[in-house]
Amino acid sequence: MAPGISFDYSQLPMAQTDAAKARVPHAWKAGPQTQALARQLQHMRKGGVFAITVPPLPYRCPPGPYERACQVAWYLKQHNPTGKVLVLDANPGITSKRALFERNWAEQYAGLIDYQPGSELSAIDVDTGAVRTIFDTWKTDVLNVIPPQAAGRLALDTGLANSEGRWCDVDFVTYESRTVPGVHLLGDSVDSGLPKSAHIANSQAKVCASSMIARLAGVQPDPLPVFANTCYSYVDDTSAMHVANVYRYDPEKKDMVSAQGGGLSAYPSEKEGTDARSWAKNIWSDTLD
Repeated sequence: MAPGISFDYSQLPMAQTDAAKARVPHAWKAGPQTQALARQLQHMRKGGVFAITVPPLPYRCPPGPYERACQVAWYLKQHNPTGKVLVLDANPGITSKRALFERNWAEQYAGLIDYQPGSELSAIDVDTGAVRTIFDTWKTDVLNVIPPQAAGRLALDTGLANSEGRWCDVDFVTYESRTVPGVHLLGDSVDSGLPKSAHIANSQAKVCASSMIARLAGVQPDPLPVFANTCYSYVDDTSAMHVANVYRYDPEKKDMVSAQGGGLSAYPSEKEGTDARSWAKNIWSDTLD
């Protein structure tokens, strides 16, 4: 099973009605909400403020909110240069590719992106777009609230999400649930220190499948599985940057931990933008075909 994620509105009850979600979309699952957010951006007043809220870790796609800030800033630079992007981050700092994002914002989007770390939401006014954090109150024209997250509804309702009632605890050699024997869990629903990314889910699926084949053959699964993760982030319409890591199972910690290997872009480039599109096509093919 790969139950994915669900959204936790328990601390933001004013934002959980259907009407509120239409006015203040999360757009964290592709479809009508991403289209609605794009329309709101296109119709934002000149000089307006587009605000993005970043939930506390863990959440799906750690660099995603900062990549979205880049894309919105790129759009504003072309179509609404007096507009601003306000990033209200509940975390103490940018959670992925921090140095690269900070440099990009200073060089490519100077004056366009206002980043506020440690700004966990206290309340929002759905009608006016006002946002209150633990430090301040902000007026916004377009408000993109990305709520805190948990394992998908199926995992929550069936008791598979046994870690803090939010995430699924698994055996990292087989990805079998530690709560329900015989059920194997993959992807964003899993409780681990790894990024919640598509590449991670793809790698977990291969470890899980290999362990199942081994058991059917009457042999032990690989006791020390290893896999890699690669993540690209676009900073405009053509240029991207990446981070890559290698992870190995640590039997003492009973967890996947960072190992030697991987790397980080020196800077964004169009070459990496091309690489990112190739990576996407390959992983879609590997996962879906």
